[in-house]
Amino acid sequence: MPMKTTKNTKLNGYAHMLAVLRSLESELGLTELTKLERNILAVLSLEEFENGAKTENLLNHSILDSPTQSSFYRALKRLRDRKFVDTVGNRKTGIYKLVN
Repeated sequence: MPMKTTKNTKLNGYAHMLAVLRSLESELGLTELTKLERNILAVLSLEEFENGAKTENLLNHSILDSPTQSSFYRALKRLRDRKFVDTVGNRKTGIYKLVN
């Protein structure tokens, strides 16, 4: 019986992590969201952004994987429309946070 290579072991771990992630997304009701929308929520859930995050901090965060500005703003608008995200202060501040 051949031994598993390190690469195969890592891929297996990756597959298990994806399965856990998908299960958690389902549990949180996030399956209808796009990947970008889910990633924006993930960034906003980080402790460093508990009081809100400027759009530039969101756009430049490594979790978001460099989306285009138009895709980013469309996703942010959909999240606001669905009441996942809201602005801090008036809309012109460009600071967003998770809705409690």
